[in-house]
Amino acid sequence: MNKTNSINSSSLFLVSGGAKGITSECVIKLAQEYKCKFILIGSSEVIESEPSFAQDCFDESVLKKRIMEYQLSQGDKPTPKSVENEFKIISSSRKINQTLSSIKQAGGKAEYISADVTNALVLKQKVSSAIEHLGTVTGIINGAGKIAYKVIKFSR
Repeated sequence: MNKTNSINSSSLFLVSGGAKGITSECVIKLAQEYKCKFILIGSSEVIESEPSFAQDCFDESVLKKRIMEYQLSQGDKPTPKSVENEFKIISSSRKINQTLSSIKQAGGKAEYISADVTNALVLKQKVSSAIEHLGTVTGIINGAGKIAYKVIKFSR
């Protein structure tokens, strides 16, 4: 039997959860191999430009300290939760931008959409706009979700 691969540079994948984590690694490998296109959907927002206190700071503890200092300078009272939330936004945005950059470097194309996949109306509007730029969706990859580590107990 003669098999042919139907993935090529005109292939467009709609990928939920594809901008971070293990799914992003798979998408980057597809881009390297086939130079294809992707619409990455995630719940995280991407920061257009990082706050000045975060620029060129990649050490977690130093960045968290800078976040705390910034919040204080704004008259806010930093809490561990508020500092962690701001850190997660910056870190997440960096990961998404790195994925987009890696896909581009690999010869592929990608667009990131921040959307709640359970809101069909908003998702449809945002995906339709991306399809206008990139073409017809030829495949769907679902990589969304959060891993919950739990202890599994076995009994005999």
